[in-house]
This record gives sequence, C-alpha cells and structure tokens, in this order.
Amino acid sequence: MSDILLKVENLETWLGDGDRPVRAVDGVDLTIRKGETFALLGESGCGKSMTALSIMRLLPPAGRIKGGQVLLGDTSLLDLPEYAMREERGGRMAMIFQEPMTSLNPVLTIGQQIGEAVRIREGLNKQSLGQRIVELLDSVGIPDPERRVSEYPHQLSGGMKQRVMIAMALAGRPELLIADEPTTALDVTIQAQVLNLLKTLQQQTGMAILLITHDLGVVAEVADRVAVMYAGQIIELADSERFFRQPQHPYSQKLFQSLPDSNKRSQRLAVIRGSVPALNQTFTACRFMDRCHRAFDACHQAPEWTQLQADEGVRCHLAGRADQWQKDVTTAEQHELQGEVAGDALLLDVKGLKVHFPIHKGVFKRTIGYVKAVDGVSLAIAPGKTLALVGESGCGKTTVGKGILQLVKPTDGSVCFASDELTQLSGNALRSRRSELQIIFQDPVASMNPRMLVGDIIEEGMKAQKIVRNSVQRHARVVELLEQVGLPIDSASRYPNEFSGGQRQRICIARALAVDPKLIICDEPTSALDVSVQAQILNLLKSLQRSRGLAYLFITHNISVVAYLADEVAVMYLGRIVERGAVEQLLAKPKHPYTKALLSAVPVADPKAQREVIRLEGDMPSPANPPAGCHFHPRCPVVMEQCRKAYPELTQLSDGRFASCFRVQDD
Repeated sequence: MSDILLKVENLETWLGDGDRPVRAVDGVDLTIRKGETFALLGESGCGKSMTALSIMRLLPPAGRIKGGQVLLGDTSLLDLPEYAMREERGGRMAMIFQEPMTSLNPVLTIGQQIGEAVRIREGLNKQSLGQRIVELLDSVGIPDPERRVSEYPHQLSGGMKQRVMIAMALAGRPELLIADEPTTALDVTIQAQVLNLLKTLQQQTGMAILLITHDLGVVAEVADRVAVMYAGQIIELADSERFFRQPQHPYSQKLFQSLPDSNKRSQRLAVIRGSVPALNQTFTACRFMDRCHRAFDACHQAPEWTQLQADEGVRCHLAGRADQWQKDVTTAEQHELQGEVAGDALLLDVKGLKVHFPIHKGVFKRTIGYVKAVDGVSLAIAPGKTLALVGESGCGKTTVGKGILQLVKPTDGSVCFASDELTQLSGNALRSRRSELQIIFQDPVASMNPRMLVGDIIEEGMKAQKIVRNSVQRHARVVELLEQVGLPIDSASRYPNEFSGGQRQRICIARALAVDPKLIICDEPTSALDVSVQAQILNLLKSLQRSRGLAYLFITHNISVVAYLADEVAVMYLGRIVERGAVEQLLAKPKHPYTKALLSAVPVADPKAQREVIRLEGDMPSPANPPAGCHFHPRCPVVMEQCRKAYPELTQLSDGRFASCFRVQDD
C-alpha cells in the first residue's frame, strides 16, 4: 500500500483571460507522504499560495486550472463536481491562512464558528456539539476553553486567533493540513507555540502538513522535505537536512547568503538583484537567469528537471557539476562597510517616558482607568548608532516611537533630542524639529497616498519644511534620493501600486531622507519582506548610516536583524524595559528570564541545531490591568514570592548592562 497522500502532477493555473494570462503555477509536480511535513519555500509572487488554492480548488474568479492532476489518495480532486469537492474541503483536507483576523467572522463567537465546521462534518446534537467545540479548543492549547467559547475574535490575541483557525481546520479530522504562512505575523514566542502545537497535533493524529513559508528558520524547525519555488515552478526538491547542508540551486544558495547574523556585521549581505519576472509571458530561457550570479550561455535555454537521487532534484544547467557548486559571494557582496560614525554626546536621551491612554465609560465618558502602554521607559542613542527595541506585539514598542516623535502626547517623562526637550515644544518650534526626526513605518502601502506620484510623495516633506524652495532643485533632489536608495529615476513619475514590497519600502526610506534627518525610527521595516528583499533594505540602511551618520531606533521582533544591525538592544515587556545592553553581551548571555525565553524561541536555519525552547505559558497581560509586582511573574519559569509583591528596579550590573529582575540582582 502506497504511503503517498497527495500527488500533484504538471499542475498549471492561469489568472486572467486574453492573450497574456498570468501563469501563476506552471507545471508543478510534488508528492506528500502520510504524516510528513512538506515545506514549500520561496519569495512573494512565486506561486506558493496559488498552488495551495489550486489544490483546494479555491481560486479567485479570474483563476482557472489549465491542466494537470491532483490526487488525494485515489481521489482525483480536479475531476470532482463542486458538491463532492466540498466534502473533501474541510474534511480530508483543510487549510489555515496567514491572517486569521480576515478569516474569522467578527460578529460570531468563537464557539459558533467552530460549531459550524463541526456540525457540517459530524452532525452532533447540541450537547455533544458543545463538548466537541471545547475539546477542539483544549486540543490547540486555548486556556479556559469553556469561557472562550462565548468570546469574539477581537477579544483574543494574535496567537490565540491562529489557534482557533487550527481548531476549525481540525474539526473535520483532516489527513492533510495546508498551512499558508501560519506564523509570519506572529512574535517569536507565539510562533514557537504554534509550531510546537502543529508538531504535537501531527504526532497525535498522523496528518500530513503542507507548510507554505519564506522563513528558513521555520522550515529547519519542522520540515521533513523542502521544495523551493520560483516564478511558478519548483526549482529544487530535497530532504530538509541535505537542503540546509548543501543547497543546490543558485537561488537557494543566495537565500542562505542573504540571512543576517552577527558574523556579517561588518559586511554587506548578499542580495539577489532584480525581482521575480512577470509571469504573463512564455519563457524560453531559465527564469532565474537575469538575477543569477552563475548564469552562462546554456542558461538561454530553459533547463529541464534533473533528478539527483530519489525524491531529490534541481532545475538548473549546473546540476551534477560539482566544480560549479561551491558557495561563493561576489566581490561587491564581500565589500566591508568601512567607517565608524559615533559621537560622545547623546543625540537622543529619553528618561521615564510614560504614555497612558484613559479608559472612558458611560454617557459622560468618565475615566475609570488607564491603558499604560508605555510606563517609564528610559533609553539613549548616540549619533551614528542603532538601538534595537524588541519585544512581543502589544508591549508598547511602537508607542515608544510615537511618543519620542510627539505623535502621541507623553503622559510624563523627558525626551531630550540634541539638547532640546521635545515635550516642551509645540507649534512651529516642534514642527521645525520634525525634519531631524523621521519614521519608516511597517506597512509602506498604508503610509503612502496611492493617488500621489512617487516624486510628489518624496517632495512633500521638503515643501512642508521649506528645505528646498525651488521646484527644479526639489526635482534634482528627488532624483538624487532615488539613486541613493537604488530605484530608477523614472520611478518619480509612477504610482506606489506599480512597485514591489521592497521597492515601496525604499520609497519610504527616500521620503524620510528627503529632509536630512539625524534620527530615523524604523518600525518593523522588514517584517513583511522576503529574505532577499530584507537583505537589500538592511544593506541600504547600514550604508546610509555610515555615509550620513544617521542614528536608528529599530523596532523589531526579528532577532537575526538585531544581531546584524544593532549596537545596543533594549528588551521591552508590558510597557517597561526589562533588560538593556550591548548587542554582543545581551544576545550571547541574556540575564532576564523574559530575554532568555525570547531568544530561545528564535528558529535557527539549521535542522541539527540543538536548542532548548523556554515556553512561556499564557499571553501577555493587559496593560490596562497589569499584575501586581513584577509584570512578568505570571509567565516566569523561575518566579519567586518576592516577584509577586514588588516590581524590581532597572539597575546597572557589573558588566554594564541594565536589568529589572530580583534574581539577576541576586547574581
């Protein structure tokens, strides 16, 4: 009896009609065995999600499957009528999506939504249905499931919403679970919980998992086999361990070279030039040729699939030529970043910053409490230096940045920037300082006016600050900035929607640079980007820092980015800094229990890496009702009685770092 659960052969999916349809999936072959985790890896736009939607037959209206075969066991899914396909969907196969909030109905309780899935599959009576819903919530690790049944999606954290999505998928007891970027938007601690949950459920139920992701660390953590996808095709297929030991395709090798870490701090990260080619064309050459650092004459002919050994292969003319497979980095990528910009005087000195939002109730909007989003944060940044602010979502990182910029009015504390107390400035005095402090937002799409040309977007700050009064000079400045961030000059006459995610983030950087800032607050600027695009942005930020002496407050939860870019790190939990110090000492030997848990949860792009994940129970408490004593004590694995009674002060240790923990003080 065959152990193959899913078999996809020569699958072709086209989007749009006319002479040039988009060939989103162009001849994909893959097999998934019972009980295995199969990872589909690649950058945005390569066709990963469209492959999954084709398997589920959930294509958008413009999509159609042009050819191929999809077998689930002995069932040909593409031959089933829609009513029969509905039995397979949510039954033998299920799917969880990247963004749970858009997949959950905001006006139905969690119990109602899971109950709908259970009722369709099992037809239970009311009492048995309630028991099954609680059982599913309990199986995915939702605390107090009896109470959560009556709650709505907005009352749950991001990690809990993702768990609810998994519970709904499990309602039909699937043999195959398709997980489309299930951890991309989650913090590392929540990501570790979800990955551990999927592995545990897989061991208990024996289901297979098709994991779609662009995170190499996640792949190393859970995958048995890996397929790399590029421009609608599978270009490499391998066992996970072999893939991480010796990737075969030049594209796969570049992905590994693009990963940031502490060993590359003095170098530029390897980048993959250009972008994924448009898929509304018929390819005659290798699809990666224009971006490949090893391209040669044979690449003008499209390569065939070369089988290297059982279940392993590569689509490349260099397949089997061992002399060509050594990893190399081009001269430009080996270039070390020269020059060290630093100042003795502090550029930014924040002391005791508090941002409390009042909670109103009743007709008369009576204040009944406060959300203590930022509750006494102190930090400092020197010219030409980078301070990374890390922590889970909801801990107050972004509010710190907005409080420094005076985009939200601080409740208390001091924000001293270049000898000026920003909290005391207002009107024109504050506006004149704005040119020296800029921000790059996490979502470049939401931060740009879609009806404005890129040139006008970049010029807007110069006009507002009256930095360059002449329109000819402003245009010249826009051209200079576009070249500086690596965009073509004609970008100025185009709209934001005509660019990729990485290019849009470059536009945001150009806009921030237009007013000659001294400090840039970078709010998760790379969190939604692919590894290769992330490398481009990090290289750009680092080179700009060296040439202009810029200081960065880098808000992130990506520890590998911190290791590459930051000089100092501040770890934040529930509105307060719990540990702060030099990046080398803090990442190598964290002191605070929360910092230890945070770093232990970071997935490593190495299946053989031995690490012990410190699992934190529950979620971060509400900043509207923080626990007594140390805010971390309800989740702390080494809590003492003293921790429940008093909050430990942030004190300086003998090695120079600051920490807020009674146990660390005892050390």
